Amino acid sequence: MAGKTYITGASGRLGGAVLKKIDAIPLSRRASGLKEEIVTDFSKEDLQKILKDAETIVHIAGSINTLEKEKMWKANVDVTRNIVEAAPEDARIVFAGSISVYGKRMAAIPANEDTPVNPDTDYARSKYEAEKLVRQHKNHVILRIGVIYGPQFRIYFDVMRMIGKNRIRIIGEGNNRVPFVHVDDVADVFANALTKGKGTYIVAGDSTTQKQVIEMVCKELGAKKPKHISLNAAMLFAAFGEVWYRITGKRPKLTREEVSILGNDRAFNCNKARRELGFSPRPLEDGMDEMIAEYRKITNQ
Repeated sequence: MAGKTYITGASGRLGGAVLKKIDAIPLSRRASGLKEEIVTDFSKEDLQKILKDAETIVHIAGSINTLEKEKMWKANVDVTRNIVEAAPEDARIVFAGSISVYGKRMAAIPANEDTPVNPDTDYARSKYEAEKLVRQHKNHVILRIGVIYGPQFRIYFDVMRMIGKNRIRIIGEGNNRVPFVHVDDVADVFANALTKGKGTYIVAGDSTTQKQVIEMVCKELGAKKPKHISLNAAMLFAAFGEVWYRITGKRPKLTREEVSILGNDRAFNCNKARRELGFSPRPLEDGMDEMIAEYRKITNQ
């Protein structure tokens, strides 16, 4: 009898999009109502019992909460270690990595899979440590994913709301490129990676400048073009916001990690993923039209 496919993170935004495209059994910490869901504490012992018949393990679960370093490390590294150690020797692991491992000041632009990594934040270091664990398993695919967007990612609607109220700022000159990639295009790659590819792949969209993206939204919303703020000033405001979070528990509008993502120049060569995993990112304009239509729908604009 053929082995089964298991997926972590299926109740999340990316995991939910992937689950729509593959036949997999979700593994969750808490019951979320997903079909065939198995609740687990993600300990090695529990995972060994669950994954004994696994043919493929799609590992998407993790944390991007840079404000809680210890919890983030446990979610990104410790859980990955347990999955790798519990996985059957012949099972295939498809792992959701991150382009953050290249750092914000990359060794080459555009970067490809052979470009030296430079994980320069706690989040990036946690994702790179997780990658190293996955590479210990002989049958694996690591997808270094760009900045994901799509209608499920409501944080972008907060940004659109701020743009509409003229409360957003372009960080620096705004000519830096941001590698946005639509969630459904990433999900397609995961589906293909169940049976195709081996090793590491970059999955990021055709980079568009920060300024172009913001001005695109301004035009659609009839908002004024925003003013500029230096990267250093934006990082300083984010740092103050993180300190305030530790005092009050109120999350800042943007963290330093998020400011770095928006304010630094990053572009990638995704030819390997296109060639071997059928990666075909849609034009950002098309994806943004979808996002703006959804934003107008929920805000009645």
